Amino acid sequence: MRLNFLDKRVVLSFVGFLFGTVSLVQAQSVEKKSKPYDARLKNVQEILKQGKIGPGVDSLDAILADYPKADEIYFTKAILFAQMRNQDAAIDAIKAALEIQQKPEYLSFAVDAFKSKNDADSALIYLDKLINIDENNTASLKRERIMLLFNGGYKDIALEYFLKTKEIETPSDTLDMVGSVLLNDAGDYNAVIGLLKPWADKGTKLAQVYGQLAQAYNLSKNSKLALEYINKGIQTSQEDFLYFDLADLYRIDKKSKLSFDALKKGFQSKKIDFGDKNRIIMTLLGPKSPYSNAQLLELANILVEVHPRIAESHMAKGQVLWLNEDKTAAQSSLAVAVSMNPYQIDAWRMLMSLDMDKGEFDQAIAHGGEALHYVANNSTILYFTSMAYLMKKDTENSRKFMEAALNNAQDETPFLQANIYGGLGDIYNTLKMYKESDAAYMEAIRLDSTNVTAMNNLAYYLSLRKERLDEATKYAAMATKLQPNNGTFEDTYAWVLFADGKYEDALVWIQKAMKNTNPPTAVLLEHYGDILVKLGKTGEALKQWNLALEKGLDSDESKQKIKKKIETKSYVE
Repeated sequence: MRLNFLDKRVVLSFVGFLFGTVSLVQAQSVEKKSKPYDARLKNVQEILKQGKIGPGVDSLDAILADYPKADEIYFTKAILFAQMRNQDAAIDAIKAALEIQQKPEYLSFAVDAFKSKNDADSALIYLDKLINIDENNTASLKRERIMLLFNGGYKDIALEYFLKTKEIETPSDTLDMVGSVLLNDAGDYNAVIGLLKPWADKGTKLAQVYGQLAQAYNLSKNSKLALEYINKGIQTSQEDFLYFDLADLYRIDKKSKLSFDALKKGFQSKKIDFGDKNRIIMTLLGPKSPYSNAQLLELANILVEVHPRIAESHMAKGQVLWLNEDKTAAQSSLAVAVSMNPYQIDAWRMLMSLDMDKGEFDQAIAHGGEALHYVANNSTILYFTSMAYLMKKDTENSRKFMEAALNNAQDETPFLQANIYGGLGDIYNTLKMYKESDAAYMEAIRLDSTNVTAMNNLAYYLSLRKERLDEATKYAAMATKLQPNNGTFEDTYAWVLFADGKYEDALVWIQKAMKNTNPPTAVLLEHYGDILVKLGKTGEALKQWNLALEKGLDSDESKQKIKKKIETKSYVE
């Protein structure tokens, strides 16, 4: 069922390898014949047992340099990278193995690898190849294909394939359970109940049957039977993941304590895959979590206790601690995560963001340098290193790293590319490279039409230079529309209008900015005073300027200018 926690997906493992559980010995044993590099491979295993991941990978690459057609070495690399949760590298390695030889175990691995990245289309390509060569697992592979089609968005095709398969295959609870996922999604709850109730009443051991049946009853507004079958499923199947379904049912019935207790039981289980728990806790970190921050921390602590050797468990705890404003403890958890898996880019990104949030820019830079030792030329790490230098006001180094980030971002998402261009806009503006700055901001907006920061900054800097004010007005307005009640963006819009001589309109927006900024900054107070004096409200303007002076401005030049405004009771450029 998993209405919220697992995004209505049923986690099936009919086919393939479970990441993190396949040993390198298994990879080696695929080939029965003795190989000239067997001794070297055993040496690699010894290196890896000592936790020396980098040297282990280097040794595998050295074997491949001498034996470029050693497909099982690529397979070994794929398994190693998957255990490290580096799915991109795992996919590259398994593709290399498949180019040499298309073995069922390689194809199975490729299917799971692409599934882990939610790339159903690619997974289907390899699954179809597997179906063609693996006659011993036809039924399970067809079930897998139904779910891949469904999760890939091909729901009608998945239902049609299920019905055809049901006609020719022997009746089974597993096939009917897969079909129930499609029917539940289509809203045909009576059909689901008709399919699954007989299996549940017979006491099937397949836990997903009870989960899907309970979902159908729940969506049919029969929570009593939903709870009855979930509890029967827990007792009959002894599968702990049903506690997550139970937690959902209690949550929907607004029984918060029972819901959380059930969720805890699921997290405490060593039988449930870490990935399921991690997806749940990531979902709960959102703004509409049904549980308190203290409860989330309790779940995170359980996650680390049950899965202490998985870097992502410490990442999750770090995020929850940050949410709880315990930033020092959050840094410690994230530091543990990167020490366990130095190739985990998201952990480095979060750690560096937290460093900067605490104003520890030198530490962020140091962490960036350490990360780049493992993931050289990674555009995300280069970007965050650049931002740390920028916050430290080291513009030259910031420019160097941001331009390096751009040079290595060809294959990155438009979102990251837009952020890099936005960062370049900030840097070039500081360096008074206004033409380049404007172009960078425009490219950021082109790549990401919701990049409000680039819109705001472009509008503000154009207004300061009194250039292209129509364009500045357009982008300032767009930023406030995309992100309403943001005092910074409202201040920018007010200042653009001020620069264009539209003082009455500027007053409306500066007052909105004052309302939505607590406490108001010195710059905001100064802007408010500037607008007021232009409207002839000198007394009110003086009050705002004095408040700005009390707040403290960022330079002696700014202080002198505001003092002159107070002395002359007028606006000073």
